[in-house]
Amino acid sequence: MAAGLLGCNDLEVCGSTTEVITRDNGEVYRCVTAEDCPRTSRVNVCVTDVSPVAECVQCEDTQCISVIPEAC
Repeated sequence: MAAGLLGCNDLEVCGSTTEVITRDNGEVYRCVTAEDCPRTSRVNVCVTDVSPVAECVQCEDTQCISVIPEAC
């Protein structure tokens, strides 16, 4: 897990935490693009490198990553 602090902004998000998305057996979900990653209907694909306002998923080094915003 990694965390980044960018300072508060108008959206009250100070940074984000990332977590590798794993299957029930602990195996990492693999991807080519973020669209390959599992997500619920309330979780979007990350579109920028800026800390998101809501949880999103991205594909990094062929691994599905969940990006979770941190409130200020």
